[in-house]
This record gives sequence, C-alpha cells and structure tokens, in this order.
Amino acid sequence: MKKRSVIHNTALSYLGQAYALLIGILIMPFYLGHLGAEAYGLIGFFAVMQAWMLLLDAGISPSLVRQIAHHQGASDSATASRIGGWLMRSFELVFLGMALICAVGVYLAADWVASHWLQGQQLSAHTIANCVILMGVMIALRLFATLYKSGLQGLEMHAWLNNANVAIATLRYFGGLVLVTWVSQDAQVFFEFQLFVALVEMLIFAVKAYRHLPAPHALSGFNWGLVKPILPFAASVSLTAIVWIVLTQLDKVLLSKVLPLDQYGYFSLVALLSTGILMLINPLVQTLLPRMTVLVAEGREADMHALYLGASRFVSTFLFPLAAMIAFYAEPLLFAWSGDHAAADWGAPILFWYALGSAILAVSAFQYHLQYAYGEMRLHIWYSVISAAITVPAMILAVYGWGALGAAVTWFLLRLVSFALWPQVVHRRLAPKVHAPWLRDILRISLATVLGLVLTHPLFQVIADGQDSRLVTFAALALCGLLTLGLVAASYKPLAMRVFLKLSKASAQR
Repeated sequence: MKKRSVIHNTALSYLGQAYALLIGILIMPFYLGHLGAEAYGLIGFFAVMQAWMLLLDAGISPSLVRQIAHHQGASDSATASRIGGWLMRSFELVFLGMALICAVGVYLAADWVASHWLQGQQLSAHTIANCVILMGVMIALRLFATLYKSGLQGLEMHAWLNNANVAIATLRYFGGLVLVTWVSQDAQVFFEFQLFVALVEMLIFAVKAYRHLPAPHALSGFNWGLVKPILPFAASVSLTAIVWIVLTQLDKVLLSKVLPLDQYGYFSLVALLSTGILMLINPLVQTLLPRMTVLVAEGREADMHALYLGASRFVSTFLFPLAAMIAFYAEPLLFAWSGDHAAADWGAPILFWYALGSAILAVSAFQYHLQYAYGEMRLHIWYSVISAAITVPAMILAVYGWGALGAAVTWFLLRLVSFALWPQVVHRRLAPKVHAPWLRDILRISLATVLGLVLTHPLFQVIADGQDSRLVTFAALALCGLLTLGLVAASYKPLAMRVFLKLSKASAQR
C-alpha cells in the first residue's frame, strides 16, 4: 500500500474526528433537554464504564498497531499481511473471552448498580438496570471494533478509517437526535438504539480488517509463537492504560456514587468538554505512533526526534489557547452551549480546573509516545506505579471531602506537578537533545497564551457583556480564541518569518 505523509494522514484523521467531536458537542445538550438530567447522567456513566471496561483490552490493541507497523517497515507487504492476519486472529480469540466476561459481569451487577451506586430519583431502578445491561453489551462489541480498527491503523489506512468514523458518528449522533426528538424520550429506547449503532460499527471494521489482514486459514487458531514476543510490551502498555484510566476516570467513577444523578448529568457536560480537549490529540497520535515506530525500525532516529518535537509543538500551540479560553470563560461558554443556567452555574468552577488539567495531560502524553516508539517502557512502568499510588488516595480524599470541586482542583494539581518533573526524566534517558527545544516551546506557548487572554479580554467584554444572545457569546469566544491562537502561532519564529517573507514578497511584486 502506498504510504502517505504524516501531515496528510493527520489531516484526514483530524477531519473525521473533529467532525465526530463537533457534532457530539453540538448534539449532547439536546439530549440533556429531551431526555432530562438523570438520563443524561446515565450517558455520562456509560462513558466512564466504557473507559474502565476497555482495560480488558490489556494492551493488546496498541501492541497490534505497533507490531503491524513494525513489520510494514521491516518486511515485505505479503509477509507483513500474513503475520498481521494471524496476530489479529489470535487476539480475536482472546477478545472473545473478554467480551463474554464483560457482558455477563455487567448483567449480574446491573441491579446492584441501579439500586446502590447510582443516585437516581426520577428514573426507576428497573429502567436504570436495563440501561446498564445494554451498556455492557455495547462495551463488548466495541472491544472487537477497537481490535479491528487497531489492525487498520497499523496499516496506516487513515483515509478509510476517517470515512468510516464519519459515517458511524453521523448515525450515532444524528440518529440519536432524531430518536429523542420525534420518536421516544425513554432512556432505555435511547440505549437500545446505541446498541444497534455499536453492532453496525463492529461489523464495518471487521469486514475491512478481514479483507486486508486475512488469517492464513478460515479455522486458524491461536499462534503462541507470534503472540509470545509481544507479551512484555503488551503488559507494559496495559499498565500504562490502567494508569491512564486512573488519571482520567477515577474521579468520574467516585462522583457517580457521591453526586445525585441529575448533578452527575451536569458534571457529564463538564467531562465532555474536558475529555474533548484530550480527544483532540487522538488523530495525531493515530498517525504519529505507527510512523515513529517505522522510523525507529528503519534506524532514522533523528527524523523521529524531529517529528516528535514538531508534533508536540503543534499540539501545544493549539490546545493551550483552547483550554485557556474554556477555563477562563467557563460560565458563559456552558450557558451558550447548553442553554441551561443551572448547569452553567454548577459546572463553571469545576470546568476551570478540568480544562487546564486536560491540556497539560494531553501534552504530557508525548513522553509516553516516545517510549512507545522505542519499545522502552520500563521508565513508564515506574511512573505508572508512582502515579497510581499518589492519585488514588488523593482523589478519594478530595471527592469524599470536597465533592466535585475538590476533585477538579486535586486533578489539576497532580497533572501540573507531574508535568513539571517527568518529561526531563524521559528525555534524558531516550533523547537528551530534545529537552531544551521542547521546554522552550512549552514556555513560549504558555506565556503567549496568557498574553493573548489578557489582550483579548476587553474585546470579549465589549462584544458579549450585557448580551443575552448565546450566538453572540459564541461569536465573541471564537473571535478571542482565534486572536489568541494567532498570537501563539506568531510567537514561533520560523513560522512568523515565513509569513513575513511571503507578505514582503507579495508587497514587492506590487
């Protein structure tokens, strides 16, 4: 297959995932209005449960991506396809057992979750239990969908993945909107529709994966010889996944127990925005990891380091201004988005800390990507153990002592301290020459972001203050955000010089 550039692949992935993220953010408030806060709280709980249950993946899908990408760089296409197909068949058999455990386990626990964990008042325990059972089946299906997507991702089939993700997101969100607007506002009916979408998603990716990564024979079984060398890497990735879930989802699980279900619905709005910040790096990661792995396999470490720095700079330039705008204008943003004053007042102080922490966590992930490309995960194992040992008791104390706001502040502080200490350790071990330029980029982008907020705040007040229009508020936020982003981008000298030279050349031609 013809390989395309990282920029091309990233652009394709961003188009698809930006579309899915955008329509999700636009449509979710309609779900809140039509289904009610408690049903929306169930949607938020499903997102959290899905994140935790996907730990059953145990590092298999990321390992499949890396292994297929590695063979693409080191073997001929026929050999790579044969190895990839047998690996996928082996992992399918493992996933079959995990999917059954997931579905049956959730079914057995559904009544207890509905009666003793979730604090529902308007929805009956029977309805909540049925929705939880449907969630378990959906998660089982998405386990397989994740496996098949990982195989295609390792082949760098980003254009097809982009188109498929757009189609599925359209069905999931617009289909759900049609359902709750004109057909039924019943929470159980909504989750039944989402189960149908999950089945369609799994089948689409399965058919494509079988076409490009066929097993040697229809009845080919588990190949221990291919799987065994991957196990150490898969185990380290699995531990990383556990820590990532702890870092991003422990607070959400605990709050689902502490908060009434309607308030958890408001919190889910905050979680959607902060998670959206993290999701914005996914398209880049999906193209970056296979390409970085290929470059290491080809012995082109200098090119890989340049790619790593450029990707980190790009993400920071985009995410820091975005997260800062969301944080400092949390209350008007939440109201303009949801139209719900109660949700905006409740969520604004919480969103402030989560937005800033999400941007820091997104940029922190690049140190993991560097270790992933080298296949050197020992440092990250130690980081994972220490992070979990600190985060778990700190978050439990914060949630049960100070509620959602305590969780938000604690989560931000933990991310900030980690970001201040850990990158230099990883860089010193794997790529000592990249730390100084990386640090200069982070400091420059942070300072330019703060300056942009200060300079554009009077403009926001002139446009939005005294206005009761949600569209005007959105327009003011968009304008100030674009100006801040432009200032941050202009602070990068090579980019600023290129723009200046082009403008000067155009002026000279006149």
